[in-house]
Amino acid sequence: MTRFIVLFIAGYVIYSLVKKSLKGKPPRNDAQQHKDKTSEPVVTHLKEIAYVLYSANSDGNTCDVCREFDGRHILPNHKILQQMKPPHPGCKNPAGCRCTLVYVTRDEDGSTEIESLLKKRGGMCDRQTIDRSRSNTP
Repeated sequence: MTRFIVLFIAGYVIYSLVKKSLKGKPPRNDAQQHKDKTSEPVVTHLKEIAYVLYSANSDGNTCDVCREFDGRHILPNHKILQQMKPPHPGCKNPAGCRCTLVYVTRDEDGSTEIESLLKKRGGMCDRQTIDRSRSNTP
């Protein structure tokens, strides 16, 4: 009987503490929770990103600007990346810009090698330059 009374009192204390902590907070529905999640800014950890790969859909509708940047490797803090971040307004595709950025982290194979090459080349180079550099490396 004594155990029952102790457990009952402990349960009541826990219940009252939880009730007090929730008091004053309005109940939230799913729409409010979703709105709060989308309104938070996305934090990009540039220290973890080695480089960014610019990728365009290469077909008949790809505009000249997108085709020029397709396959380019760019450092994440490069100024051109801020100007040409897809969907960019200069795209002439009737369906709109379909380009994407692929973020490559430092823990991926070969990313530090490409990152150091990009730093030597001013922050941006194409796939052929990277392939030539890898073939020249013993």
